[in-house]
This record gives sequence, C-alpha cells and structure tokens, in this order.
Amino acid sequence: MQSKISVTSEMISFLRFPMMVGVVMVHCSFSLMGWQYNKLAEQGLGSNIVGELLLSGRILCYFVVPLFFLISGYLFFVHFQDWDSKVWKQKMSRRIWTLLIPYIIWNTLYIIYLIGPLVVRCLINGNPWNEVNTWVNGHGGWLGMYWNAMNLGTGQVDLWGHPAQASVPILMPFYFIRNLLVLNIFSPLFFLLLRSRNDCVSPCAIITLLVFAFFYLTQTSFIIPGFTAEAFFFYGWGAFMSLNNYKLSQVFYCMKWPIAIIAFCLFIAVQYFGYLYSREGQILIPFFVVFELMTVVNFTSWVVKRSYSNNCLSDVKNKVIGWQNASFMIFAFHAFLLPHVFRLLNKVGGKLTGIYDVCNMEMSNQYPYLVVMIFLLRIVIVVSLCMIVYAILHKFLPRLCKLLIGR
Repeated sequence: MQSKISVTSEMISFLRFPMMVGVVMVHCSFSLMGWQYNKLAEQGLGSNIVGELLLSGRILCYFVVPLFFLISGYLFFVHFQDWDSKVWKQKMSRRIWTLLIPYIIWNTLYIIYLIGPLVVRCLINGNPWNEVNTWVNGHGGWLGMYWNAMNLGTGQVDLWGHPAQASVPILMPFYFIRNLLVLNIFSPLFFLLLRSRNDCVSPCAIITLLVFAFFYLTQTSFIIPGFTAEAFFFYGWGAFMSLNNYKLSQVFYCMKWPIAIIAFCLFIAVQYFGYLYSREGQILIPFFVVFELMTVVNFTSWVVKRSYSNNCLSDVKNKVIGWQNASFMIFAFHAFLLPHVFRLLNKVGGKLTGIYDVCNMEMSNQYPYLVVMIFLLRIVIVVSLCMIVYAILHKFLPRLCKLLIGR
C-alpha cells in the first residue's frame, strides 16, 4: 500500500489539469451575456433545460479557485514544523520564479495584445495618441494594470447587504497569482498563528480559522486589492492542515458520505434558488463551496487509492497526471483565445441558424442542442489549443516554456 504522503502528492498532481479545465468552463459561462437565472421555484424546474445545465456546470466548477488556494497553503508548509528562516527564504525565492516572473510576463503580453491594435491605428491611420492614453488610464494606469486594472461586481452581497467587489489585474485570471503572492508574503504570520503547539492543535489556530471563516462565509470584501476573504480562509485552512500534520488525502475521508450528501443537498438548493440571482443563493454559495471542495478531495483520494489495484484506473490517473505540466499554460493563455473561439463558433452557428448570437437564453429554447454543443466546443478547442502551444514550446523552446509556466 502506498504511503499517505504518496497518495496526497499524486492526488494534488491529478487535480491540476481537471481544475484548469474547470477554470476555462467558468470563464466560458461568463461570456454568455444576457443570461439571467431566476429562482427555479418560480420559473419551474425544466422550463429551460439548457439554462439549467449550463448553470449547473458553472456551480460545479466554483470550487476550483478555493481549492487552488487550499493546496497552495498546504504545500507551502509541508515539512515546515519548526521555523527556519533559511527554508522560508528558499521557498520565497522559488516563488519569484514560479509566481512573480510569470505574473509580470503574462500581464505584459496581455497588455501588448490589447493595446497593439490601438497603437497600429495611431501609426497607420493617424488616430490621435490620446486614445492610447485614455485606454491606459481607464485600466488603472501603466502600473495599475498589473495589480487592480478593473473592479468587477461579483453579483454577491455580504451578510449586511453591501455589494461585494473584486479587483483584478489586466489579465483577469491572474488575480489568483496576485492574491497568492500576497499570502506568501504573510506566510510567517500564518505559521505563527496556525502552527501546532506541543503536538496539539492550539486554541490560537482554531480562533484564527474561525475568524477567516466568518469573513469568507459573510462574503466580506476587503478594501485593499490582493486581499480577499476567500484567499485568506482557504490558504489558511491548507496551511493549518499542513502545520498540524493532517494529510490532505485523509483528513476528510472518514466523513466522505455525510460530506457528499450535504454537498449534494446544497447544490440542489443553490440551483433551486438561482445561484447568485437571489439572496438565498448568495448566502448558500460559500457553504456549498466548502462541502463541494471536501467532496472533490475525497473523490480524488479514492481514485488514487483504487488506482493501485485497478490497472484501467491507473492508466487514466497516469494520463491525467501527465497532462499537469500544461496546466499553467491553459490557465495563462486561455484568456487570449476565448473571444476569438467564441466569435468563430458564433459564425458557424449563424450559418446554421441564420442568427449570429446563438448563445443566449432565447436561442437556448429554439436550438438547445446547438447551444450546448457550441458551449462545450469552446472549452474543448481552447484547452486543446493551449496544450498544443505548450507542446510546441516545450519541444522547441524549452527554456522559454519553463519561464512562462514558472518551472
């Protein structure tokens, strides 16, 4: 039987690729402008199967970023039971290459990608250069684009009814990397507050986690960009498990069935109340994410354990783990591709139906299979193209590839 450490390591490696596909799926659903989900209790279950299906996919992928934060916190403090400034400096130095440098490179590439057409029009067509300055100032300025280029309304409210806002860099998915950089800077504080004392869980650690949980479950917004309740709670939760010698593959496993049942019930409730488009859905979403995350961890742990005695499952596991190296490329590059793939598939849908914008609620009733097919094709095409780009760079430009993906 494999060790618990081996199971945890393989479980994390196995999760990387599917979670990146989940990120792409969530961002595909964001671009379906005009989709509004009312309470299913009011509109009737099954009144719009396509809308409910796509809503379900979005809800089911909501755990992805929180789980990334939890894994990051867990891995940072593995084998870090006693404070060692030398080890901490080594970890921080490595994260300059794995996080900070890719963060700067990809945001710079995205700025060039967005501002390039404006510059070309100024050079060739003689457009006034203040168009470029207006665009830059509208996205936070040259430096601001790397940190808080846009403030997005999340559609959520906190416990007191205040709207929750999210600040993101110019390359929106990289808000995760930005927040992770902030968390790593505060890692000595996490160690001080969450570490075990005398081989026991300390009251300080419990109180700290409860405070983080309160801010997350109430969806409280922090004013400073890069500081979010979600990031601090899940990163802290992962750090707590690592510092107190809990194996990620085992910690929830003994309660796997009750956790799965609660997650399923919360999923039905969130679906019933219409996700973020009702007060009830906004309150339930954080609780659902917590239980869904634990369910995903338990299921992945089960897959890894069963793979040691099941050859077919072992082959699948090894194949998925083999794709993990392309995960960062999918995470970073998919934002460049999504709008182009969306326009291309809309044109194909337009040829078939005579209507350009097929992916809207009205068309989902008239052409349900086509809408679902276009939605799924976007995910498949974008992920496939990212993997092809990774394979080409890995083969012909390995040093550049390592720099881009932080390895």
